[in-house]
Formats: sequence, structure tokens, C-alpha cells
Amino acid sequence: MPARHKPPKFDIFYGRGDSYAHLRSYCDKLFGVGRNEKLRMKLLIRSLIGEALTWYTRQDSRNWRTWQDIAEDFMNRFRFNTEITLDRFVLVNLQKKPLESFLEYARQWRSKATRAKPPLDDSELTKYFIRAQEGIYFEKIMCMIGKKFPELVKMGDFLEEGIKSSKVQSMAALQEASKVIQ
Repeated sequence: MPARHKPPKFDIFYGRGDSYAHLRSYCDKLFGVGRNEKLRMKLLIRSLIGEALTWYTRQDSRNWRTWQDIAEDFMNRFRFNTEITLDRFVLVNLQKKPLESFLEYARQWRSKATRAKPPLDDSELTKYFIRAQEGIYFEKIMCMIGKKFPELVKMGDFLEEGIKSSKVQSMAALQEASKVIQ
């Protein structure tokens, strides 16, 4: 390291996510150390954890003569993260987890929808989000085709509040009640 220079605080790469974006961010943070390839290669380990760290420590570093060598190996190992694209079928099957709030679910669903190939336009976004709903959520939100995604989320959140306050009966509650009657 140059005199009086502390290593920067790096973003951490776990082995999931965009490996190219990670390397780009890593190199941007090393802007102040110049073009010292050996230093860039040595500090990479500070930005890795989990599967990525395991991969790094199991490599023979003698095979990495230049930064380009290590960057190519890294990209080849973790490229699958960005090559796996979500299609519409996967989006329709993303279900809300029992302990997850509707807002958390909608944020997560929307985040995954941004990775769909080809990209979804606004009308497709709402259509596939509606199709992904189950029970009372599907029943109540289905009539909102043509609305914007934030409006669907507001309705889902409103339904969730209604279910929690027992003003709206969830499908699970209705099924339980029908079992008792039989």
C-alpha cells in the first residue's frame, strides 16, 4: 500500500449476485492505489466471503500472473449467477411465504421481475403479479388488471390488514371453517 493509505471498505461478494458488478465496484474502490496489479490481486480476498472465499482459497495463486487472469477466473466461476434468467413461468410461481408480509413479498417479487428476460412492460408486470397471487389475494386483485404495480401492492397490503383484523376472511380460514362443518 502507498504510505499513509488505508485499504478501502469493500462491498462483500458471497458468491451470489452479479460477479461483473462486484469486480467493477472493487476496482472503483481501489482507484487511489493506482495501477498496482499485485496489490489489486492481494486485496481481492478482503471483498469475498462464503462460497466466493472458499473458491478463492482453493485456487493455486501461481496461475494468476496478472489481474486479468484472476478477474477472468472469477468471472468464469460466478458467471452462472447472471446467466440464469427468470422467465414468466418462474415469476407466476413465486409465492408469498407464510411469515412474510405482503409488502416484503411484493418488493421481493418486483426485484426478481427486473431480471426477467425479455424485460416485462408495465402491463405484463401487473398481469404476472396478479397470476402469482393465491386465494383471497388473487380473487380481490384480479379485477385490477390494467392498474399500476404500486396500486396492486396497496390493495394487497390493505387485504392483509383486513385479514389480520378479521374483517376479511382468508382462504385458509374459510377452508378450516368448511372442514369443521363437514
